[in-house]
Amino acid sequence: RGAAETARIILALSDEEYTDSRYEIAPGTMSAPEFKAAKESGELDANLGRAPLLLIDGNRPIGQSKAIERYLAKKCGLMGDSDLDAAQIDCIAEHCRDVKDAQMRKGFSAFNRDKSDEEKTEARKEWFETDMPVMLEKVEKAVKLTSGKDGYAFGEKNSYADVAIFSLLKDCTMDADKEDTLKAAENCALLVSIAERISNEPNVSKWVESRPKSMF
Repeated sequence: RGAAETARIILALSDEEYTDSRYEIAPGTMSAPEFKAAKESGELDANLGRAPLLLIDGNRPIGQSKAIERYLAKKCGLMGDSDLDAAQIDCIAEHCRDVKDAQMRKGFSAFNRDKSDEEKTEARKEWFETDMPVMLEKVEKAVKLTSGKDGYAFGEKNSYADVAIFSLLKDCTMDADKEDTLKAAENCALLVSIAERISNEPNVSKWVESRPKSMF
């Protein structure tokens, strides 16, 4: 589902209408002719020739997935009621990014060509059984400081932090990682309750069920 999916979850949760444009990847290849054409035309210059890109009013582009997420979260009322609220909510979202980045550095992705299959298997096992549980327990402690009640990362209403936690635990990039991710979070009752609550939000569950199928 790629780097734009958390932004789409924010929009779904907030029941916002938008145009969702995607670049098709040719079956059996990693070729995306439309993406190549957009890159060569300069259409993606605002994001250094990459996707995703958010277009506001058709002609004001925003690149970088996290900048897009923060912009949308603020517009949708998911950043609290003050600058301090926003900073604490953003802090939790960054904790979630730290976990995702650490997983990427572990190097067991199917796209990694620097390790053998055996090395990837061992790295994946170590990540989900040892490294990820330790990191998630630290995030759990941090979220307990801002949560107002079970199911909420900040106060007692929806926030960008809730969406970030949902994306981390329940909306994994690779479907094969879902079960192991939830097992790694088994000692993090608050995080799991937040992810579960967001997944049960009607607009979110509707989007997840109806969104286009993709390879990752």
